[in-house]
Amino acid sequence: MCQRLIGALSAENLRVGWIKRTHHTVDTPGKASDRIWSAGPAATALRASERLQVTLPPGTAAPVDLIASLPSDLDIILVETHEPVDHPVLLSNLLHAADGEVVLGGWDLFDEDSAVAAILPSIRDLLPADRTLDHALRAAIKLHGGHACAGTILGTRLAITAAAALGIVVPDTEKRLVVVSETERCAVDGIQAVTGCRPGKRTLRILDYGKLAATFLDDRACRAVRVAARGDLRERVGASGPDRYEVQREAYIQWPAEELFIVREVPYSLSEFDRPGSPKARVICVACREEVSDGRHVDSESGPTCRPCWAAAFMETKGARQ
Repeated sequence: MCQRLIGALSAENLRVGWIKRTHHTVDTPGKASDRIWSAGPAATALRASERLQVTLPPGTAAPVDLIASLPSDLDIILVETHEPVDHPVLLSNLLHAADGEVVLGGWDLFDEDSAVAAILPSIRDLLPADRTLDHALRAAIKLHGGHACAGTILGTRLAITAAAALGIVVPDTEKRLVVVSETERCAVDGIQAVTGCRPGKRTLRILDYGKLAATFLDDRACRAVRVAARGDLRERVGASGPDRYEVQREAYIQWPAEELFIVREVPYSLSEFDRPGSPKARVICVACREEVSDGRHVDSESGPTCRPCWAAAFMETKGARQ
């Protein structure tokens, strides 16, 4: 049944995962893979011509833990099990549903094809309406530590909105996109997850103005857009009480982008010192003798000075004058 379901769902361009618990050993006793695993590695990977097989410590047998071990960009995960689970199930017609089980459909041993055709509409109904947003949110949640706060959701949708406005495919793998965030809070994780931009790649900069906004610069088309969360979002959601955060999260997922953000094209400006790549220039600070790259120094009367040294000297001079 799982084989036929995977084939039918994959034919609809859905990424499907499969989980099965077994009492059998994975490796043939005495073979190299068995001896290696007995030595206690944290993980192993076996690459054959048709697949890459990763082996991890077993952990618990709970479906939620098994699911967490799979890639986060799957659309559907099938769990083959002999025990009741807290998920919608396809149940053999030889069995009866346990109390509380949600049964999507049944199947007979020698009639799986007709059962698959009958059950596909119910499975489609379980899928999120916006799979792109769903994948992006799951990536953002993983980066954010496993939970989705309102800021992470807004950052995720803000980045998707900006990419659509620029016509850029994300995540960006060509170092074409540079993002300047005006917040250093939760939204940044959503922006990183969607765009693939990171400070270490010099494709994400943070100028913390305390605003949930960011400018996205397309270095190929020399275009830029600034996307900012509307200032009256909380007021329009109107949530209060202990469940207000859940109401906010749901609104920020469901509302159309134009209800959440202000999008405007802004002048494109990206200096040679702000582009990805190796440093374009280096100088030595005359005060602390440390290296400063990419024009981040100040040309003082005594020579190139790093900003902390320049600021300290400025305050000393100001204090002496007072």
